[in-house]
Amino acid sequence: MSEHLYTYDDPPSQRDLDKACAVLEKGGVIGAPMGPNWSFCCDAANRKALDRIRRLKPSHPKDRPFALVCSDMAMASTVGNIDHQLYRYLKKAWPGPFTVIVKRNRSLPRQIKDKRQVVGIRIPKCDMILALVSQFGRPLASSSIPDQADGAKLGMGYQIFDTYGHGLDLLLDLGEELPCLESTVIDFSEGFPVLVREGEGDPSLFGELAEPED
Repeated sequence: MSEHLYTYDDPPSQRDLDKACAVLEKGGVIGAPMGPNWSFCCDAANRKALDRIRRLKPSHPKDRPFALVCSDMAMASTVGNIDHQLYRYLKKAWPGPFTVIVKRNRSLPRQIKDKRQVVGIRIPKCDMILALVSQFGRPLASSSIPDQADGAKLGMGYQIFDTYGHGLDLLLDLGEELPCLESTVIDFSEGFPVLVREGEGDPSLFGELAEPED
């Protein structure tokens, strides 16, 4: 049975973190604030949970992996290859509304059973989420919750629960309305920054950006 849990992040509630971690360990799917938008998230190593998110969001391209949410730079470095130049950029950009695409770390297939050559990584600006991922001990797979078919935005937790509660095990709600903005996506997989999608956040933090090829 799905639960709508009002919680807080100053500091995060240990009891609520324990409950959310237990849901993730059992292969559950959580709805949660992820910086400027709401997201579905689950254990990135659990295929059944990933399939549940795909059913909740059929618009997500089948050939595109979900972004991996990390708690800090140390965890992100176990997921993707972050060189010294990118590290300097990310120290300014994270936590924040940026997803960075990099070549995967060699250990990634052992962590999530995936043969992808590149990976998208996020460290969102949300203390509760960072504490959750840190306690869980490994990255979460994440996909933003889309607008309604008529363009209506779901900014409040109760709207998310009313719409998607049937497919969630837990909704973590800080009681705040989110602007429902996409993250900015920067591709560093070829060693230089390419702007894939401009959303929330200033992409100039990553220096001079190339435009993606058509």
